[in-house]
Amino acid sequence: MRTDWVFRQAKLLEAGVYPDKRIVLTRQHLQQIVRNFRAPVPIFVEHCPSPVLLGWVQKVWVEGDSLYGLLALFPEADALLRRLRVRGLSVGLSPALNTLHEVSVTGNPRVASAQLFAQTKEAQTMTNLPADWNPETQDCEAAHESALTERVRALEAQLRQFQAHAQVERWVSEGRIAPVQAPLAEALLMSDETLAVRFHGQEQSVSALFRQFVESLPKREWLAETAPVPNTPAPDFSAEELAFLQQVFPDLNPDEILRHKEVR
Repeated sequence: MRTDWVFRQAKLLEAGVYPDKRIVLTRQHLQQIVRNFRAPVPIFVEHCPSPVLLGWVQKVWVEGDSLYGLLALFPEADALLRRLRVRGLSVGLSPALNTLHEVSVTGNPRVASAQLFAQTKEAQTMTNLPADWNPETQDCEAAHESALTERVRALEAQLRQFQAHAQVERWVSEGRIAPVQAPLAEALLMSDETLAVRFHGQEQSVSALFRQFVESLPKREWLAETAPVPNTPAPDFSAEELAFLQQVFPDLNPDEILRHKEVR
């Protein structure tokens, strides 16, 4: 059974108003979360319980108007998050806002300062766990090497998909690609990194080359475009009509009549 973990301290939450959730979180809520905390609390990716488990929250405490936690990460998960530069944190609370159910790594944290790797201190890798640390009381399949390897692979694929989706959304908002092109762009970004093509004498992955291509495209306003107006022939009189007008209305300028026809 695995006995080494990477421990990190991080801000998880802060008191304040959260309009998108229609809640107001007070310091009293944070203190209740600490009182009700029961270790271990799982750490997921984007609030998805399966199949990715990154580690556990060992304990939480309040400093000022913020809730902090001590996170025990699997070493492979810690290294992967560093490599992919995904560091935002989000929490899952009970409806009463007084119990912490889970913590998730996310690309869009509601609290900007809730992040992993935010401290100047290096993380501490521990092989002798504290006496009160007992993840075996929960379903801890991630302690087995084979299961952990599968979870890390699933984590990498899920994080790549999340990053590809966020990148494509940015391109669409900037007008570099049309919305209808988004699924194809996301598929190209998710292509196998080992598939390389030669361009200007260098080998690059398909996804990297496609990213360079889209970034080189100009930004444009897709919704502001208008269809071209077809050219219509200017109104005119036939020879017979012109002869009739000159005979019946010799003082009338035919051009004036044409201008009135154009306006109408």
